[in-house]
Amino acid sequence: MQVALLYGGRSAEHEVSINSAFTIHQALLQAGYSVLLIAITIKGRWFLQQELNHQFDTSQPLNLRPGMGIFKGEEKLSIDAAFATTHGYQGEDGNLQGACLLCNIPLCGCDTVSSAIGMHKAIASELFSAHGIPIVPSSTIDSYQLATLTRELFHTMCATHGQDLFIKPENAGSSVGVVALPNATYHEFLEAVEDAARYSERVLVQPYKKSIMEVECAILRTEDGTLHVAGPGRVIDPAKEREGFLSYAHKYGQIDTAHIRVPAELPPAMENRIKDYARRAFLAIKADGYARVDFFVHGDTIFLNEINTSPGMTEKSHYPVLMASIGFDLPCVVTSLIHHAIQRGKEERGRCFTPPKP
Repeated sequence: MQVALLYGGRSAEHEVSINSAFTIHQALLQAGYSVLLIAITIKGRWFLQQELNHQFDTSQPLNLRPGMGIFKGEEKLSIDAAFATTHGYQGEDGNLQGACLLCNIPLCGCDTVSSAIGMHKAIASELFSAHGIPIVPSSTIDSYQLATLTRELFHTMCATHGQDLFIKPENAGSSVGVVALPNATYHEFLEAVEDAARYSERVLVQPYKKSIMEVECAILRTEDGTLHVAGPGRVIDPAKEREGFLSYAHKYGQIDTAHIRVPAELPPAMENRIKDYARRAFLAIKADGYARVDFFVHGDTIFLNEINTSPGMTEKSHYPVLMASIGFDLPCVVTSLIHHAIQRGKEERGRCFTPPKP
Protein backbone atom coordinates (compact mmCIF):
# COMPACT_ATOMS: atom_id res chain seq x y z
CA MET A 1 0.00 0.00 0.00
CA GLN A 2 1.33 3.43 -0.96
CA VAL A 3 0.79 6.47 1.27
CA ALA A 4 1.42 10.07 0.19
CA LEU A 5 3.04 12.11 2.96
CA LEU A 6 2.14 15.80 2.52
CA TYR A 7 4.19 18.40 4.39
CA GLY A 8 5.32 22.02 4.38
CA GLY A 9 2.56 24.37 3.30
CA ARG A 10 1.57 28.04 3.35
CA SER A 11 1.76 28.59 7.07
CA ALA A 12 3.89 30.11 9.81
CA GLU A 13 4.19 26.50 10.99
CA HIS A 14 5.92 25.43 7.78
CA GLU A 15 9.07 24.25 9.57
CA VAL A 16 7.08 22.47 12.27
CA SER A 17 5.27 20.59 9.52
CA ILE A 18 8.55 19.42 7.98
CA ASN A 19 9.86 18.28 11.37
CA SER A 20 6.62 16.36 11.94
CA ALA A 21 7.04 14.75 8.52
CA PHE A 22 10.36 13.21 9.59
CA THR A 23 8.63 11.52 12.53
CA ILE A 24 5.62 10.30 10.55
CA HIS A 25 7.82 9.13 7.67
CA GLN A 26 9.64 6.77 10.01
CA ALA A 27 6.37 5.57 11.52
CA LEU A 28 4.93 4.82 8.07
CA LEU A 29 8.03 2.86 7.06
CA GLN A 30 8.00 0.95 10.33
CA ALA A 31 4.36 0.08 9.72
CA GLY A 32 5.30 -1.39 6.34
CA TYR A 33 3.95 1.26 3.96
CA SER A 34 5.55 2.56 0.79
CA VAL A 35 5.76 6.36 1.03
CA LEU A 36 5.45 9.07 -1.62
CA LEU A 37 6.91 12.35 -0.42
CA ILE A 38 5.01 15.48 -1.49
CA ALA A 39 6.35 18.85 -0.40
CA ILE A 40 4.18 21.96 -0.41
CA THR A 41 6.10 25.22 -0.66
CA ILE A 42 5.36 28.48 1.16
CA LYS A 43 3.76 29.66 -2.09
CA GLY A 44 1.48 26.61 -2.18
CA ARG A 45 3.18 24.70 -5.03
CA TRP A 46 3.25 20.89 -4.77
CA PHE A 47 6.40 18.92 -5.73
CA LEU A 48 7.28 15.23 -5.67
CA GLN A 49 10.41 14.55 -3.59
CA GLN A 50 12.94 11.73 -3.71
CA GLU A 51 14.24 12.45 -0.20
CA LEU A 52 12.86 14.14 2.88
CA ASN A 53 14.75 17.41 3.42
CA HIS A 54 14.11 20.93 4.66
CA GLN A 55 15.20 22.19 1.23
CA PHE A 56 12.63 21.19 -1.41
CA ASP A 57 13.49 19.82 -4.84
CA THR A 58 11.30 21.71 -7.33
CA SER A 59 12.19 19.67 -10.42
CA GLN A 60 9.04 17.49 -10.33
CA PRO A 61 5.95 19.74 -10.07
CA LEU A 62 2.60 18.13 -9.39
CA ASN A 63 -0.92 19.14 -10.31
CA LEU A 64 -4.24 18.18 -8.78
CA ARG A 65 -7.09 17.09 -11.04
CA PRO A 66 -10.55 17.01 -9.44
CA GLY A 67 -12.19 13.63 -9.75
CA MET A 68 -8.97 12.04 -10.92
CA GLY A 69 -6.04 12.40 -8.51
CA ILE A 70 -2.55 13.89 -8.34
CA PHE A 71 -0.43 13.96 -11.48
CA LYS A 72 3.22 14.44 -12.42
CA GLY A 73 2.84 15.65 -15.97
CA GLU A 74 0.46 13.12 -17.53
CA GLU A 75 1.40 10.37 -15.06
CA LYS A 76 -1.11 9.75 -12.31
CA LEU A 77 0.51 9.01 -8.94
CA SER A 78 -0.52 5.75 -7.34
CA ILE A 79 -1.90 6.78 -3.94
CA ASP A 80 -4.00 4.58 -1.66
CA ALA A 81 -4.21 7.15 1.13
CA ALA A 82 -2.57 10.40 2.25
CA PHE A 83 -1.24 11.62 5.57
CA ALA A 84 -0.73 15.37 5.98
CA THR A 85 1.51 16.87 8.67
CA THR A 86 0.55 20.35 7.47
CA HIS A 87 -0.70 22.98 9.91
CA GLY A 88 -2.51 26.30 9.86
CA TYR A 89 -3.59 28.16 6.74
CA GLN A 90 -4.34 25.85 3.77
CA GLY A 91 -3.05 22.86 5.73
CA GLU A 92 -5.30 22.37 8.74
CA ASP A 93 -8.19 24.70 7.98
CA GLY A 94 -10.20 22.53 5.58
CA ASN A 95 -8.60 23.74 2.34
CA LEU A 96 -6.18 20.83 1.94
CA GLN A 97 -8.84 18.42 3.17
CA GLY A 98 -11.28 19.67 0.53
CA ALA A 99 -8.65 19.45 -2.21
CA CYS A 100 -7.93 15.81 -1.36
CA LEU A 101 -11.64 15.01 -1.28
CA LEU A 102 -12.13 16.57 -4.73
CA CYS A 103 -9.23 14.49 -6.06
CA ASN A 104 -10.55 11.24 -4.53
CA ILE A 105 -7.55 10.90 -2.21
CA PRO A 106 -8.48 9.37 1.18
CA LEU A 107 -6.87 11.66 3.75
CA CYS A 108 -6.17 10.67 7.34
CA GLY A 109 -7.82 12.68 10.08
CA CYS A 110 -10.54 15.30 10.09
CA ASP A 111 -12.57 16.26 7.04
CA THR A 112 -13.15 19.68 5.49
CA VAL A 113 -15.88 20.84 7.88
CA SER A 114 -14.33 19.69 11.15
CA SER A 115 -10.89 20.98 10.14
CA ALA A 116 -12.31 24.41 9.32
CA ILE A 117 -14.29 24.62 12.55
CA GLY A 118 -11.40 23.40 14.69
CA MET A 119 -9.02 25.92 13.11
CA HIS A 120 -11.31 28.88 13.78
CA LYS A 121 -11.20 29.07 17.55
CA ALA A 122 -14.09 31.50 18.06
CA ILE A 123 -16.46 29.37 15.97
CA ALA A 124 -15.34 26.16 17.68
CA SER A 125 -15.79 27.73 21.13
CA GLU A 126 -19.41 28.59 20.35
CA LEU A 127 -20.07 24.95 19.51
CA PHE A 128 -18.26 23.73 22.62
CA SER A 129 -20.27 26.08 24.81
CA ALA A 130 -23.51 24.87 23.21
CA HIS A 131 -22.49 21.33 24.20
CA GLY A 132 -22.01 22.31 27.82
CA ILE A 133 -18.21 22.45 27.73
CA PRO A 134 -16.63 25.32 29.71
CA ILE A 135 -14.58 27.60 27.43
CA VAL A 136 -12.12 30.45 27.86
CA PRO A 137 -14.03 33.78 27.79
CA SER A 138 -13.12 35.49 24.50
CA SER A 139 -13.85 38.53 22.38
CA THR A 140 -13.24 38.60 18.64
CA ILE A 141 -11.79 41.58 16.79
CA ASP A 142 -12.84 41.32 13.16
CA SER A 143 -11.19 42.75 10.05
CA TYR A 144 -13.28 45.94 10.18
CA GLN A 145 -12.32 46.66 13.79
CA LEU A 146 -8.67 45.91 12.98
CA ALA A 147 -8.70 48.82 10.54
CA THR A 148 -9.46 51.26 13.38
CA LEU A 149 -8.08 50.06 16.71
CA THR A 150 -9.42 52.78 18.96
CA ARG A 151 -8.84 53.47 22.63
CA GLU A 152 -12.54 52.86 23.12
CA LEU A 153 -12.13 49.28 21.86
CA PHE A 154 -9.17 48.79 24.23
CA HIS A 155 -11.19 50.06 27.20
CA THR A 156 -14.10 47.81 26.20
CA MET A 157 -11.80 44.77 26.18
CA CYS A 158 -10.38 45.69 29.60
CA ALA A 159 -13.89 46.19 30.99
CA THR A 160 -14.86 42.75 29.67
CA HIS A 161 -11.74 40.73 30.51
CA GLY A 162 -9.76 42.80 33.02
CA GLN A 163 -6.50 44.69 32.65
CA ASP A 164 -4.46 41.49 32.13
CA LEU A 165 -5.03 40.41 28.54
CA PHE A 166 -4.08 37.52 26.26
CA ILE A 167 -3.94 38.26 22.53
CA LYS A 168 -3.76 35.61 19.80
CA PRO A 169 -4.71 34.96 16.16
CA GLU A 170 -8.12 33.35 15.81
CA ASN A 171 -7.01 30.76 13.24
CA ALA A 172 -3.33 29.94 13.78
CA GLY A 173 -1.38 27.52 15.95
CA SER A 174 1.92 26.76 17.69
CA SER A 175 1.56 29.98 19.72
CA VAL A 176 2.53 32.03 16.67
CA GLY A 177 1.48 35.66 17.10
CA VAL A 178 0.46 35.11 20.74
CA VAL A 179 1.24 37.72 23.42
CA ALA A 180 0.45 37.90 27.15
CA LEU A 181 -0.09 41.45 28.45
CA PRO A 182 -0.10 41.74 32.26
CA ASN A 183 -1.55 45.16 33.16
CA ALA A 184 -1.93 46.01 29.47
CA THR A 185 -1.55 49.52 28.14
CA TYR A 186 -3.24 50.80 25.00
CA HIS A 187 0.03 50.88 23.05
CA GLU A 188 0.93 47.32 24.12
CA PHE A 189 -2.56 46.20 23.14
CA LEU A 190 -2.30 47.93 19.78
CA GLU A 191 1.08 46.34 19.00
CA ALA A 192 -0.04 42.86 20.09
CA VAL A 193 -3.26 42.95 18.07
CA GLU A 194 -1.46 44.20 14.97
CA ASP A 195 1.09 41.40 15.30
CA ALA A 196 -1.61 38.73 15.72
CA ALA A 197 -3.43 40.13 12.68
CA ARG A 198 -0.37 39.30 10.55
CA TYR A 199 -1.31 35.62 10.93
CA SER A 200 -5.10 35.70 10.95
CA GLU A 201 -8.03 37.74 9.60
CA ARG A 202 -9.50 37.89 13.11
CA VAL A 203 -7.89 38.29 16.54
CA LEU A 204 -8.97 36.88 19.91
CA VAL A 205 -8.77 38.78 23.19
CA GLN A 206 -8.98 36.74 26.38
CA PRO A 207 -8.33 37.28 30.09
CA TYR A 208 -4.76 36.43 31.08
CA LYS A 209 -4.27 34.42 34.27
CA LYS A 210 -0.73 33.70 35.34
CA SER A 211 -1.46 30.87 37.77
CA ILE A 212 -2.99 28.38 35.34
CA MET A 213 -2.04 24.82 34.54
CA GLU A 214 -2.06 23.68 30.92
CA VAL A 215 -3.18 20.10 30.31
CA GLU A 216 -3.81 18.16 27.11
CA CYS A 217 -5.62 15.07 25.90
CA ALA A 218 -4.97 13.07 22.73
CA ILE A 219 -7.78 11.32 20.84
CA LEU A 220 -7.65 8.49 18.32
CA ARG A 221 -10.59 6.83 16.57
CA THR A 222 -9.62 3.26 15.72
CA GLU A 223 -10.95 1.11 12.88
CA ASP A 224 -13.81 -0.26 14.96
CA GLY A 225 -15.08 3.27 15.68
CA THR A 226 -13.88 3.39 19.28
CA LEU A 227 -12.69 6.77 20.57
CA HIS A 228 -9.57 6.39 22.70
CA VAL A 229 -8.79 9.38 24.92
CA ALA A 230 -5.26 9.58 26.33
CA GLY A 231 -4.29 11.81 29.20
CA PRO A 232 -4.73 14.31 30.52
CA GLY A 233 -1.05 15.16 30.59
CA ARG A 234 0.36 18.27 32.25
CA VAL A 235 2.47 20.67 30.19
CA ILE A 236 5.74 21.40 31.99
CA ASP A 237 7.27 24.65 30.73
CA PRO A 238 10.54 25.61 32.48
CA ALA A 239 10.58 29.02 30.82
CA LYS A 240 6.94 30.00 31.43
CA GLU A 241 7.85 32.71 33.92
CA ARG A 242 9.62 34.73 31.22
CA GLU A 243 6.88 34.65 28.57
CA GLY A 244 3.79 33.97 30.66
CA PHE A 245 2.55 31.26 28.28
CA LEU A 246 3.73 28.29 26.22
CA SER A 247 5.48 30.11 23.37
CA TYR A 248 6.67 28.86 19.97
CA ALA A 249 10.28 28.99 21.21
CA HIS A 250 9.44 26.91 24.28
CA LYS A 251 7.64 24.32 22.15
CA TYR A 252 10.32 23.87 19.52
CA GLY A 253 13.51 25.48 20.83
CA GLN A 254 16.67 23.71 21.86
CA ILE A 255 16.78 24.90 25.48
CA ASP A 256 14.14 25.22 28.22
CA THR A 257 11.86 23.16 25.98
CA ALA A 258 8.40 22.36 27.29
CA HIS A 259 7.33 18.74 27.63
CA ILE A 260 4.26 16.74 28.65
CA ARG A 261 4.03 14.80 31.92
CA VAL A 262 1.64 11.87 32.04
CA PRO A 263 -0.27 11.45 34.27
CA ALA A 264 -1.08 15.07 35.12
CA GLU A 265 -1.49 14.12 38.80
CA LEU A 266 -4.82 15.88 39.15
CA PRO A 267 -7.67 14.52 41.30
CA PRO A 268 -9.22 11.51 39.52
CA ALA A 269 -12.64 13.18 39.28
CA MET A 270 -11.10 16.22 37.56
CA GLU A 271 -9.11 14.06 35.14
CA ASN A 272 -12.28 12.17 34.21
CA ARG A 273 -14.11 15.46 33.60
CA ILE A 274 -11.30 16.69 31.33
CA LYS A 275 -11.36 13.45 29.34
CA ASP A 276 -15.13 13.69 29.02
CA TYR A 277 -14.88 17.30 27.79
CA ALA A 278 -12.21 16.24 25.27
CA ARG A 279 -14.42 13.49 23.90
CA ARG A 280 -17.44 15.78 23.70
CA ALA A 281 -15.42 18.50 21.97
CA PHE A 282 -14.17 16.01 19.38
CA LEU A 283 -17.74 14.94 18.61
CA ALA A 284 -19.12 18.51 18.71
CA ILE A 285 -17.13 19.60 15.65
CA LYS A 286 -17.72 16.29 13.85
CA ALA A 287 -14.03 15.45 14.13
CA ASP A 288 -12.64 12.16 12.92
CA GLY A 289 -9.39 10.23 13.00
CA TYR A 290 -7.37 12.05 15.61
CA ALA A 291 -6.94 15.33 17.47
CA ARG A 292 -5.37 16.94 20.52
CA VAL A 293 -7.55 18.91 22.92
CA ASP A 294 -5.96 21.56 25.15
CA PHE A 295 -7.27 22.82 28.48
CA PHE A 296 -6.49 25.36 31.18
CA VAL A 297 -7.01 24.49 34.84
CA HIS A 298 -7.35 27.37 37.31
CA GLY A 299 -7.98 26.13 40.83
CA ASP A 300 -11.01 23.87 40.60
CA THR A 301 -12.12 25.34 37.27
CA ILE A 302 -11.52 23.74 33.86
CA PHE A 303 -11.55 25.71 30.59
CA LEU A 304 -11.28 24.15 27.15
CA ASN A 305 -8.73 26.26 25.27
CA GLU A 306 -8.74 24.75 21.75
CA ILE A 307 -8.82 21.61 19.66
CA ASN A 308 -6.00 20.77 17.24
CA THR A 309 -7.18 18.63 14.32
CA SER A 310 -3.64 18.26 12.95
CA PRO A 311 -1.47 18.05 16.07
CA GLY A 312 2.29 18.37 15.85
CA MET A 313 4.17 15.10 15.41
CA THR A 314 7.77 16.22 15.97
CA GLU A 315 10.05 14.44 18.40
CA LYS A 316 9.09 17.15 20.94
CA SER A 317 5.34 16.96 20.30
CA HIS A 318 2.85 15.91 22.96
CA TYR A 319 0.39 13.81 20.92
CA PRO A 320 2.74 10.81 20.43
CA VAL A 321 3.69 10.84 24.13
CA LEU A 322 0.06 10.92 25.22
CA MET A 323 -0.95 8.07 22.89
CA ALA A 324 2.04 5.97 23.97
CA SER A 325 0.82 6.30 27.57
CA ILE A 326 -2.23 4.16 26.67
CA GLY A 327 -0.34 1.68 24.50
CA PHE A 328 -0.50 3.23 21.00
CA ASP A 329 2.90 3.79 19.37
CA LEU A 330 3.08 5.88 16.18
CA PRO A 331 3.18 2.96 13.71
CA CYS A 332 -0.02 1.72 15.36
CA VAL A 333 -1.57 5.21 15.21
CA VAL A 334 -0.81 5.78 11.52
CA THR A 335 -2.00 2.27 10.59
CA SER A 336 -5.32 2.88 12.30
CA LEU A 337 -5.71 6.30 10.65
CA ILE A 338 -4.91 4.98 7.18
CA HIS A 339 -7.37 2.10 7.40
CA HIS A 340 -10.02 4.48 8.71
CA ALA A 341 -9.37 7.00 5.90
CA ILE A 342 -9.68 4.30 3.25
CA GLN A 343 -12.93 3.05 4.78
CA ARG A 344 -14.35 6.60 4.85
CA GLY A 345 -13.32 7.02 1.20
CA LYS A 346 -15.22 3.87 0.23
CA GLU A 347 -18.29 5.10 2.08
CA GLU A 348 -18.12 8.49 0.36
CA ARG A 349 -17.84 6.93 -3.09
CA GLY A 350 -20.77 4.65 -2.27
CA ARG A 351 -23.21 7.45 -1.52
CA CYS A 352 -25.88 8.44 -4.00
CA PHE A 353 -25.30 11.80 -5.68
CA THR A 354 -28.12 11.68 -8.21
CA PRO A 355 -31.56 13.10 -7.45
CA PRO A 356 -34.50 10.71 -7.14
CA LYS A 357 -36.81 10.39 -10.11
CA PRO A 358 -39.87 12.66 -9.93
